[in-house]
Amino acid sequence: MRFVHKFDILRYTLLLKIQINKKLDVRTAGMESRVSGTCLHVIFLDFDNTVDERLKEELQYLQEVFEIGNFYVFWTREDGRHAVCIDALRFTDSKEIVDFSSCDLKFKYAPRINEYTTWVLRLEGKGKRDAPKYLYTVESPHEGKNPQSRGHAKFLEKFGLKIDLKNPVGTEELLVQDYSTRSKPDKEEDEKDE
Repeated sequence: MRFVHKFDILRYTLLLKIQINKKLDVRTAGMESRVSGTCLHVIFLDFDNTVDERLKEELQYLQEVFEIGNFYVFWTREDGRHAVCIDALRFTDSKEIVDFSSCDLKFKYAPRINEYTTWVLRLEGKGKRDAPKYLYTVESPHEGKNPQSRGHAKFLEKFGLKIDLKNPVGTEELLVQDYSTRSKPDKEEDEKDE
């Protein structure tokens, strides 16, 4: 809920804003999009209510339009997916791709509210949900054309992926943030409550 009211007092305007949000009741951790040792960012996309065929089609389209490399897709819940492209781009270029996509609207705004001006994708469990799990790779004819993040490639090795970096950049360090989020019950839990 949001309340905004404007008061004109002589030559000044007093703008009063109050915003009420649901309580952030769960702690978790996520990796940052920023490539350590640089000011570059990889491409993170967070999709809700998206099925895999539609997602693959969109990721392939983004690869063609922006000439970017492979996307690595992770399961977050039955109809939730994370997509990661380890191409290291300028912030404005990454933002253009995120904004162009149909990913979650709140995720698009994350750098505006994140104290480190970055996108963050969850690494750990969230409430009753498990940590994200690797599902598949959407391969690109443009793989290796752009600089690629060493740290994010090293992280993907934990899922059994071996990425041949053709244009590595940054350090092998992966930047991680602890943060609070709101627990969202799964559909099954919603149905039990009805």
